[in-house]
Amino acid sequence: MAYRLIPVSLSLATDVSHQCWLHKTRDQHLVGIIKFCKPDSELTWGDIEYCRRRIEEFSLMPFPECINAMIIDIHDFNAFIDNDLVLTPWRLQEEDCLIRLVVAPDQMESYASIFDPTWLCSDVDHAIKEIREFMDMFVH
Repeated sequence: MAYRLIPVSLSLATDVSHQCWLHKTRDQHLVGIIKFCKPDSELTWGDIEYCRRRIEEFSLMPFPECINAMIIDIHDFNAFIDNDLVLTPWRLQEEDCLIRLVVAPDQMESYASIFDPTWLCSDVDHAIKEIREFMDMFVH
């Protein structure tokens, strides 16, 4: 090769971890649930980018179809997320899909000033119930 190339890595140095689940409503709508855990209370650029990439990736995955709604669970996230961290996937926002953000009950008021308060929940079961009721109400 005639030109000098510098190798780089796309992996991120972060202590954030995640888990993903799918939920099907009775009308077969797919709800994606992604939960993030971060033991440290200080956010780094790598943490923010890790969350953003996983959310975008999850919102686009075909399972056999793409998800119709998303629940982002950060109640085990020790670091406080400000409005610099974009947690909402662009595809779901563009298509007006439902998004719920699960936060610790004591953080609800703080996050209400950053995110749309109707997006906030304090547990995953309540978020699933809200999404199911909304998505299935047009048929039943």
